[in-house]
Amino acid sequence: MEQSEQKLQRSEPLILPEEEFAERMQSQVEPYLARLCQKGRCAGGDIYYELYSIPDAKAMIVISHGFIEAGKKYHEFIYYLLQAGFSCAILDHRGHGLSVRNGKDGNVIYVRRFDRYLQDLHDFVHEVVVPAARDLPLYLYGHSMGGCIAARYLEEWPEDFLRAVLNAPMIGINMGPLPAWAGLLICNFFLLLGKGEKRLFFQKEFRPDEKFADGCDTSEARFDYYLSLRREEPALQTSGASYNWVRESILAGRKARANAEKIHIPVLLFQAAEDTLVSAKAQEKFLKALPSGKKVKITGSKHEIYMSGNEVLHKYMKIIQDFFS
Repeated sequence: MEQSEQKLQRSEPLILPEEEFAERMQSQVEPYLARLCQKGRCAGGDIYYELYSIPDAKAMIVISHGFIEAGKKYHEFIYYLLQAGFSCAILDHRGHGLSVRNGKDGNVIYVRRFDRYLQDLHDFVHEVVVPAARDLPLYLYGHSMGGCIAARYLEEWPEDFLRAVLNAPMIGINMGPLPAWAGLLICNFFLLLGKGEKRLFFQKEFRPDEKFADGCDTSEARFDYYLSLRREEPALQTSGASYNWVRESILAGRKARANAEKIHIPVLLFQAAEDTLVSAKAQEKFLKALPSGKKVKITGSKHEIYMSGNEVLHKYMKIIQDFFS
Protein backbone atom coordinates (compact mmCIF):
# COMPACT_ATOMS: atom_id res chain seq x y z
CA MET A 1 0.00 0.00 0.00
CA GLU A 2 1.22 3.46 -0.86
CA GLN A 3 2.36 5.76 1.92
CA SER A 4 -0.34 8.32 1.07
CA GLU A 5 -2.96 5.62 1.60
CA GLN A 6 -1.48 4.63 4.95
CA LYS A 7 -1.93 8.23 6.13
CA LEU A 8 -5.67 8.23 5.46
CA GLN A 9 -6.42 7.58 9.14
CA ARG A 10 -7.93 10.73 10.61
CA SER A 11 -9.42 11.78 13.92
CA GLU A 12 -12.15 13.70 12.04
CA PRO A 13 -14.08 12.17 9.13
CA LEU A 14 -13.41 13.93 5.83
CA ILE A 15 -16.74 13.75 3.99
CA LEU A 16 -16.93 13.98 0.20
CA PRO A 17 -18.41 17.27 -1.04
CA GLU A 18 -21.91 16.71 -2.40
CA GLU A 19 -21.42 19.04 -5.35
CA GLU A 20 -18.58 16.78 -6.58
CA PHE A 21 -19.92 13.52 -5.20
CA ALA A 22 -20.21 11.32 -8.30
CA GLU A 23 -16.89 12.50 -9.71
CA ARG A 24 -15.05 11.93 -6.41
CA MET A 25 -16.61 8.50 -5.95
CA GLN A 26 -15.44 7.45 -9.40
CA SER A 27 -12.00 9.04 -9.36
CA GLN A 28 -11.04 8.69 -5.68
CA VAL A 29 -13.12 6.26 -3.64
CA GLU A 30 -13.79 3.38 -6.02
CA PRO A 31 -10.16 3.09 -7.27
CA TYR A 32 -8.88 3.14 -3.68
CA LEU A 33 -11.34 0.46 -2.60
CA ALA A 34 -10.58 -1.65 -5.68
CA ARG A 35 -6.91 -1.82 -4.68
CA LEU A 36 -7.83 -3.11 -1.22
CA CYS A 37 -10.81 -5.29 -2.02
CA GLN A 38 -10.70 -9.06 -1.64
CA LYS A 39 -13.82 -10.58 -3.20
CA GLY A 40 -15.09 -14.06 -2.60
CA ARG A 41 -17.96 -16.40 -1.80
CA CYS A 42 -18.74 -18.34 1.37
CA ALA A 43 -21.54 -20.42 2.90
CA GLY A 44 -21.13 -23.10 0.26
CA GLY A 45 -20.79 -20.52 -2.50
CA ASP A 46 -24.18 -18.92 -1.84
CA ILE A 47 -22.95 -15.65 -0.32
CA TYR A 48 -20.85 -12.97 -2.02
CA TYR A 49 -18.61 -10.81 0.16
CA GLU A 50 -15.99 -8.06 0.04
CA LEU A 51 -13.12 -7.74 2.51
CA TYR A 52 -11.06 -4.58 3.05
CA SER A 53 -7.99 -4.97 5.26
CA ILE A 54 -5.56 -2.16 6.11
CA PRO A 55 -2.28 -2.32 8.05
CA ASP A 56 -2.33 -1.42 11.75
CA ALA A 57 -6.13 -1.48 11.88
CA LYS A 58 -7.82 -0.77 15.22
CA ALA A 59 -10.51 -3.39 14.61
CA MET A 60 -12.49 -5.21 11.92
CA ILE A 61 -16.04 -3.94 11.34
CA VAL A 62 -18.57 -6.33 9.82
CA ILE A 63 -21.43 -4.64 7.94
CA SER A 64 -24.92 -6.13 7.61
CA HIS A 65 -26.88 -4.16 4.99
CA GLY A 66 -30.59 -3.43 4.71
CA PHE A 67 -33.54 -4.62 2.63
CA ILE A 68 -33.06 -4.48 -1.20
CA GLU A 69 -29.52 -3.18 -0.67
CA ALA A 70 -26.09 -4.67 -1.44
CA GLY A 71 -22.52 -4.15 -0.31
CA LYS A 72 -21.86 -1.79 -3.21
CA LYS A 73 -24.16 0.80 -1.62
CA TYR A 74 -21.79 1.03 1.35
CA HIS A 75 -18.60 1.87 -0.51
CA GLU A 76 -18.62 5.50 0.63
CA PHE A 77 -19.33 4.41 4.22
CA ILE A 78 -16.55 1.80 4.08
CA TYR A 79 -14.15 4.42 2.74
CA TYR A 80 -14.76 6.62 5.80
CA LEU A 81 -14.23 3.68 8.17
CA LEU A 82 -10.95 2.85 6.44
CA GLN A 83 -9.89 6.49 6.82
CA ALA A 84 -10.58 6.17 10.54
CA GLY A 85 -8.32 3.11 10.81
CA PHE A 86 -10.80 0.22 10.68
CA SER A 87 -10.70 -2.78 8.38
CA CYS A 88 -14.13 -3.72 6.98
CA ALA A 89 -16.02 -6.77 5.77
CA ILE A 90 -19.42 -6.82 4.09
CA LEU A 91 -21.61 -9.55 2.61
CA ASP A 92 -24.55 -9.42 0.22
CA HIS A 93 -27.38 -11.04 2.13
CA ARG A 94 -29.20 -13.97 0.55
CA GLY A 95 -31.54 -12.69 -2.16
CA HIS A 96 -29.56 -9.47 -2.57
CA GLY A 97 -26.73 -8.21 -4.79
CA LEU A 98 -24.47 -10.98 -6.07
CA SER A 99 -25.62 -13.62 -3.58
CA VAL A 100 -27.94 -16.54 -4.34
CA ARG A 101 -31.69 -16.11 -4.96
CA ASN A 102 -33.96 -18.74 -3.46
CA GLY A 103 -37.32 -17.62 -4.86
CA LYS A 104 -38.61 -18.09 -8.41
CA ASP A 105 -38.52 -14.33 -9.09
CA GLY A 106 -34.99 -13.13 -8.39
CA ASN A 107 -36.12 -9.51 -8.06
CA VAL A 108 -38.47 -10.25 -5.15
CA ILE A 109 -36.88 -10.68 -1.73
CA TYR A 110 -37.73 -14.15 -0.45
CA VAL A 111 -36.29 -16.17 2.38
CA ARG A 112 -37.94 -19.27 3.80
CA ARG A 113 -36.76 -18.58 7.35
CA PHE A 114 -35.29 -15.33 8.70
CA ASP A 115 -32.76 -17.35 10.70
CA ARG A 116 -31.14 -18.28 7.36
CA TYR A 117 -29.74 -14.73 7.33
CA LEU A 118 -28.21 -15.35 10.76
CA GLN A 119 -26.57 -18.59 9.66
CA ASP A 120 -25.18 -16.95 6.52
CA LEU A 121 -23.68 -14.16 8.61
CA HIS A 122 -22.26 -16.69 11.06
CA ASP A 123 -20.67 -18.62 8.18
CA PHE A 124 -19.20 -15.39 6.81
CA VAL A 125 -17.80 -14.36 10.20
CA HIS A 126 -16.18 -17.71 10.93
CA GLU A 127 -15.10 -18.73 7.42
CA VAL A 128 -13.80 -15.34 6.27
CA VAL A 129 -13.70 -12.57 8.86
CA VAL A 130 -12.08 -14.29 11.83
CA PRO A 131 -9.14 -15.68 9.77
CA ALA A 132 -8.64 -12.29 8.09
CA ALA A 133 -8.91 -10.28 11.31
CA ARG A 134 -6.56 -12.58 13.25
CA ASP A 135 -6.36 -10.93 16.68
CA LEU A 136 -8.26 -7.74 15.84
CA PRO A 137 -11.41 -6.93 17.83
CA LEU A 138 -14.60 -7.57 15.86
CA TYR A 139 -17.37 -4.94 15.74
CA LEU A 140 -20.76 -5.18 14.04
CA TYR A 141 -22.78 -2.58 12.11
CA GLY A 142 -26.29 -3.36 10.92
CA HIS A 143 -28.81 -1.20 9.08
CA SER A 144 -32.59 -1.77 8.97
CA MET A 145 -33.16 -5.43 7.99
CA GLY A 146 -29.44 -5.91 8.59
CA GLY A 147 -29.91 -4.34 12.01
CA CYS A 148 -32.50 -6.97 12.91
CA ILE A 149 -30.15 -9.66 11.59
CA ALA A 150 -27.36 -8.15 13.71
CA ALA A 151 -29.53 -8.01 16.83
CA ARG A 152 -30.63 -11.62 16.43
CA TYR A 153 -27.04 -12.67 15.73
CA LEU A 154 -25.84 -11.06 18.97
CA GLU A 155 -28.56 -12.92 20.84
CA GLU A 156 -27.56 -16.28 19.37
CA TRP A 157 -23.77 -15.80 19.45
CA PRO A 158 -23.13 -13.14 22.11
CA GLU A 159 -19.37 -13.75 22.26
CA ASP A 160 -18.49 -13.06 18.62
CA PHE A 161 -18.48 -9.24 18.70
CA LEU A 162 -17.30 -6.68 21.24
CA ARG A 163 -19.40 -3.68 20.13
CA ALA A 164 -22.32 -3.06 17.78
CA VAL A 165 -24.04 -0.18 16.01
CA LEU A 166 -27.65 -0.69 14.93
CA ASN A 167 -28.72 1.93 12.41
CA ALA A 168 -32.52 2.40 12.19
CA PRO A 169 -32.86 -1.33 12.92
CA MET A 170 -35.95 -3.20 11.75
CA ILE A 171 -36.90 -4.39 15.24
CA GLY A 172 -40.46 -3.76 14.11
CA ILE A 173 -41.87 -2.82 10.72
CA ASN A 174 -43.89 0.40 10.54
CA MET A 175 -47.16 -0.84 9.09
CA GLY A 176 -49.04 2.43 9.56
CA PRO A 177 -52.50 1.91 11.05
CA LEU A 178 -52.26 -1.84 10.54
CA PRO A 179 -51.22 -3.75 13.70
CA ALA A 180 -48.53 -6.42 13.38
CA TRP A 181 -50.96 -9.24 14.11
CA ALA A 182 -53.10 -8.13 11.16
CA GLY A 183 -50.04 -8.08 8.91
CA LEU A 184 -49.24 -11.61 9.99
CA LEU A 185 -52.83 -12.68 9.31
CA ILE A 186 -52.69 -11.29 5.76
CA CYS A 187 -49.34 -12.94 5.05
CA ASN A 188 -50.48 -16.27 6.46
CA PHE A 189 -53.57 -16.13 4.23
CA PHE A 190 -51.44 -15.72 1.10
CA LEU A 191 -49.10 -18.47 2.30
CA LEU A 192 -52.10 -20.82 2.55
CA LEU A 193 -52.86 -19.93 -1.08
CA GLY A 194 -49.33 -20.98 -2.04
CA LYS A 195 -48.21 -17.41 -2.75
CA GLY A 196 -45.48 -17.05 -0.11
CA GLU A 197 -42.87 -16.19 -2.79
CA LYS A 198 -45.07 -13.60 -4.51
CA ARG A 199 -44.49 -9.84 -4.26
CA LEU A 200 -46.59 -8.05 -1.63
CA PHE A 201 -49.60 -6.67 -3.50
CA PHE A 202 -48.84 -2.97 -2.94
CA GLN A 203 -45.09 -3.12 -3.68
CA LYS A 204 -43.65 -2.31 -7.10
CA GLU A 205 -40.83 -3.49 -9.31
CA PHE A 206 -37.57 -1.55 -9.59
CA ARG A 207 -38.17 1.97 -10.92
CA PRO A 208 -35.21 3.41 -12.87
CA ASP A 209 -36.88 6.82 -12.64
CA GLU A 210 -37.48 6.75 -8.87
CA LYS A 211 -37.85 10.24 -7.45
CA PHE A 212 -35.54 11.57 -4.75
CA ALA A 213 -38.54 12.80 -2.76
CA ASP A 214 -39.85 9.22 -2.57
CA GLY A 215 -36.59 7.79 -1.25
CA CYS A 216 -35.09 7.28 2.20
CA ASP A 217 -32.16 9.69 1.80
CA THR A 218 -31.66 13.39 2.45
CA SER A 219 -28.66 13.73 0.10
CA GLU A 220 -29.80 13.96 -3.51
CA ALA A 221 -26.23 13.48 -4.74
CA ARG A 222 -25.92 10.17 -2.89
CA PHE A 223 -29.40 9.07 -3.97
CA ASP A 224 -28.66 9.82 -7.64
CA TYR A 225 -25.30 8.06 -7.55
CA TYR A 226 -26.63 4.76 -6.21
CA LEU A 227 -29.71 4.89 -8.46
CA SER A 228 -27.36 5.21 -11.44
CA LEU A 229 -25.53 2.07 -10.27
CA ARG A 230 -28.82 0.20 -9.96
CA ARG A 231 -29.83 1.19 -13.48
CA GLU A 232 -26.59 -0.31 -14.81
CA GLU A 233 -26.47 -3.51 -12.73
CA PRO A 234 -29.41 -5.95 -12.77
CA ALA A 235 -28.08 -7.61 -9.59
CA LEU A 236 -28.87 -4.38 -7.71
CA GLN A 237 -32.47 -4.16 -8.95
CA THR A 238 -34.16 -6.34 -6.35
CA SER A 239 -37.33 -4.56 -5.26
CA GLY A 240 -40.24 -5.61 -3.13
CA ALA A 241 -40.84 -8.12 -0.38
CA SER A 242 -42.54 -11.49 -0.64
CA TYR A 243 -45.34 -12.40 1.73
CA ASN A 244 -43.12 -14.94 3.43
CA TRP A 245 -40.33 -12.36 3.92
CA VAL A 246 -42.77 -9.98 5.65
CA ARG A 247 -44.10 -12.77 7.87
CA GLU A 248 -40.60 -13.90 8.84
CA SER A 249 -39.45 -10.31 9.46
CA ILE A 250 -42.35 -9.54 11.79
CA LEU A 251 -41.59 -12.71 13.77
CA ALA A 252 -37.85 -11.91 13.82
CA GLY A 253 -38.53 -8.47 15.27
CA ARG A 254 -40.63 -10.04 18.02
CA LYS A 255 -37.85 -12.50 18.79
CA ALA A 256 -35.25 -9.71 18.86
CA ARG A 257 -37.28 -7.80 21.44
CA ALA A 258 -37.94 -10.91 23.53
CA ASN A 259 -34.26 -11.91 23.70
CA ALA A 260 -32.56 -8.50 23.93
CA GLU A 261 -31.32 -9.16 27.46
CA LYS A 262 -28.92 -11.77 26.05
CA ILE A 263 -26.86 -9.00 24.41
CA HIS A 264 -24.25 -7.87 26.95
CA ILE A 265 -21.91 -5.87 24.71
CA PRO A 266 -22.25 -2.09 24.28
CA VAL A 267 -24.85 -1.30 21.59
CA LEU A 268 -25.38 2.10 19.98
CA LEU A 269 -28.79 2.41 18.33
CA PHE A 270 -29.46 5.23 15.86
CA GLN A 271 -32.98 6.48 15.24
CA ALA A 272 -33.76 8.68 12.25
CA ALA A 273 -36.13 11.51 13.18
CA GLU A 274 -38.04 11.25 9.87
CA ASP A 275 -38.09 7.46 9.57
CA THR A 276 -41.34 6.07 8.17
CA LEU A 277 -40.24 2.47 7.53
CA VAL A 278 -39.44 0.99 10.95
CA SER A 279 -41.12 1.26 14.33
CA ALA A 280 -39.51 3.59 16.87
CA LYS A 281 -41.77 2.08 19.54
CA ALA A 282 -40.36 -1.40 18.87
CA GLN A 283 -36.82 0.01 19.01
CA GLU A 284 -37.56 1.58 22.40
CA LYS A 285 -38.80 -1.75 23.79
CA PHE A 286 -35.67 -3.46 22.52
CA LEU A 287 -33.42 -0.76 24.00
CA LYS A 288 -35.11 -0.94 27.38
CA ALA A 289 -34.23 -4.64 27.64
CA LEU A 290 -30.58 -4.18 26.60
CA PRO A 291 -28.12 -4.40 29.50
CA SER A 292 -25.80 -1.88 27.78
CA GLY A 293 -27.69 0.05 25.13
CA LYS A 294 -27.67 3.72 24.15
CA LYS A 295 -29.85 5.63 21.69
CA VAL A 296 -28.88 8.53 19.45
CA LYS A 297 -31.68 10.25 17.56
CA ILE A 298 -30.53 12.00 14.40
CA THR A 299 -32.58 15.02 13.39
CA GLY A 300 -32.75 16.01 9.73
CA SER A 301 -32.45 12.41 8.56
CA LYS A 302 -34.63 9.79 6.94
CA HIS A 303 -34.30 6.02 7.29
CA GLU A 304 -30.91 5.76 5.58
CA ILE A 305 -28.91 8.02 7.88
CA TYR A 306 -25.64 7.10 6.16
CA MET A 307 -27.08 8.70 2.99
CA SER A 308 -27.72 12.07 4.64
CA GLY A 309 -26.45 15.49 3.66
CA ASN A 310 -22.93 16.39 4.68
CA GLU A 311 -23.69 18.32 7.85
CA VAL A 312 -25.65 15.40 9.32
CA LEU A 313 -23.32 12.78 7.87
CA HIS A 314 -20.21 14.34 9.42
CA LYS A 315 -21.75 14.24 12.91
CA TYR A 316 -23.04 10.72 12.34
CA MET A 317 -19.68 9.34 11.22
CA LYS A 318 -17.92 11.09 14.11
CA ILE A 319 -20.24 9.42 16.63
CA ILE A 320 -19.66 6.00 15.05
CA GLN A 321 -15.93 6.53 14.85
CA ASP A 322 -15.73 7.56 18.53
CA PHE A 323 -17.92 4.65 19.63
CA PHE A 324 -15.83 2.08 17.81
CA SER A 325 -12.59 3.71 18.93
